[in-house]
Amino acid sequence: MEEPAGGAGNSPPRASLRTQPLPDAGAPGAGRPPVVHPMSRRERPRTAGRYVGAIHRFARRYFAAQMEGLGLPAGAFPLIFRLLRRDNVSQDELAGDFLVDKGTTARTLARLEEAGLITRSVDQEDRRVKRVRVTERAREMAPEIRAAARAWNDKLLDGFSPDERELALSFLQRMTDNARRHWKDIESSD
Repeated sequence: MEEPAGGAGNSPPRASLRTQPLPDAGAPGAGRPPVVHPMSRRERPRTAGRYVGAIHRFARRYFAAQMEGLGLPAGAFPLIFRLLRRDNVSQDELAGDFLVDKGTTARTLARLEEAGLITRSVDQEDRRVKRVRVTERAREMAPEIRAAARAWNDKLLDGFSPDERELALSFLQRMTDNARRHWKDIESSD
């Protein structure tokens, strides 16, 4: 079996410094150490956060384009997708689910409401709470919205064997669980 690129112990490859080649023995500057340059942008260390962040940025652009193609607000995909799975939730609950502030959630929901995809109403038991529900129009668009999510997933896993897909997804799930656990630790220390 071939050894991973990181070498023994499965450690990641070390970041390298680029050097200029040594001059020929008779050339001016021969015998001096090579000039060391800082890492280029393409040689940054490989980290999970870097790759997860890049995937997130590409996903935001992909879903913005998909939503615009459907005539829907660009940044609203995560909320409408979530609400199609389970609606009749509070605005605060949505903000907490996505770890965004309440104002951002309210503005995005306002755009969805203007597009006729959701309704917001005051909770009958707690008048301070606004309940969010999807409309029939959103339900009619659900197949297209879900198809966009499936297509993105397929694009991300393009070229992966079924076993590699499962492995990749299990690693991502573990990273998500780790992030959630550490986030809860941070929240509880406040």
